[in-house]
Amino acid sequence: MITIKTTLAAVLLAAGAHAQLAAAPAKEEGTSADPEHARLVTARKAANDLPEVMSAEQQAKADRAMTNKAYAEYKTARKRSTDSEAAYRKAFDAALAKVDEGAPALQEKERAAFRERMLKARTSKKGAPKKPNSKGEDDDGGEEEESSQAKASN
Repeated sequence: MITIKTTLAAVLLAAGAHAQLAAAPAKEEGTSADPEHARLVTARKAANDLPEVMSAEQQAKADRAMTNKAYAEYKTARKRSTDSEAAYRKAFDAALAKVDEGAPALQEKERAAFRERMLKARTSKKGAPKKPNSKGEDDDGGEEEESSQAKASN
């Protein structure tokens, strides 16, 4: 890959202006003037070359590959489940219409009523202020004691 630096160096060499630049120390691309950063980079490279770090990295890569594979399998299983659920609903609705011609209309009416109740419950829950739950007030504490006493008496 021809970069601007290499092109400039070729032009300077051809022009004969390289004598002054040869005396200046050349910086590697990507390094900084900060000696602490250079020290850190060197330490990172040395740490990555250690056998235990290399094996841990390989294990992490293998685990990531297994995760990706499991996620892909999960997605296909979820799609298959959704498709079979849709097929079941379609078959059920068709069978329901065969059994009783008025049942699908009643079923749709019940579904609409259920959706309406859920929307009302959701909006009332969003609008209601949240109750602070302090550690001193445990509403379930009495019920737990009663249930544990009932289990002990049985």
